Amino acid sequence: MVGMRTKSLFTLAFASIALASCSAFSETNCSDDSSKGALESAIREGLEKVALERAQDDDGNYLISASSVRASVATVKLILEDIRTTKEDPDSTKRFCTGTLKIVFSPETFKSADAARELLGLPKIANAIDDAEMDKGADYLKGSLDYSVQPTDDGEKVFAEFERSDGKLDIFGEVVAASLLRDRIENKIRVEKQEAELARKQEEEAVQAMLNAGLEAAVAQRKASQEAIGVVWNSIDADVRKQLLAQQRAWIKQKDAACRVEGLQYSTEPTEQKTAEANCQARENNNRANQLSGYIPYEEGY
Repeated sequence: MVGMRTKSLFTLAFASIALASCSAFSETNCSDDSSKGALESAIREGLEKVALERAQDDDGNYLISASSVRASVATVKLILEDIRTTKEDPDSTKRFCTGTLKIVFSPETFKSADAARELLGLPKIANAIDDAEMDKGADYLKGSLDYSVQPTDDGEKVFAEFERSDGKLDIFGEVVAASLLRDRIENKIRVEKQEAELARKQEEEAVQAMLNAGLEAAVAQRKASQEAIGVVWNSIDADVRKQLLAQQRAWIKQKDAACRVEGLQYSTEPTEQKTAEANCQARENNNRANQLSGYIPYEEGY
């Protein structure tokens, strides 16, 4: 994500332990209320942890508060189905279990999560869950979950622990984090676009200022060359000027046309075209002044 750490959705093997609000258990099984209560607490704790990890920037700063994550996680509905005991040890109170975990989100949560991921160029949640062997409905994600439950030795509490999550908890936490970050991501992208547009305009203005300065210099050189050719022309004898007049007029037309073509061929940018045309005229004026200077009568003693 923009401004967020890049993390694989499928590499975190999450293990969480949570306490059930029950007491006096000498033993338990996979599907009793105490075990399911402990597992639900563990799942919610895990969702909060993963969502916060997803919502860190590159410097490790949290982009959303823990309280907002906790409030969002509290709204999801957890459904445990098809619970089975996969392993039982007669010498231990620990039970190994498997079942189907269905987490029901609000439709708006999915919509916001997909919108946030789309802004970042990431696939939608439906595409991101393929490797996690999960199902997605209109408002839920569902997948198998392996876990274990065990009462404490004094029978006061029950612990639930994930044996293996196969990235499923990462997906669940990603949905929570992305949905909460949508507004922040949209704002960040909007600010970045505004900053990029401002930088573009400043660059354009700087380039145009440079082009205008170049044009001003070229116009000044053309003016100086026109004044120089005027000085040379007026220094020529009047009778000679009459003889050269038709030639001079033809030269002016040829110069203007050739310099116009040179400007058009130099660039498609209008200011650069004008600059190239002015430089051409200054160059040709100076060349013509040198040619005409040959008609100035030589005065002895100089």
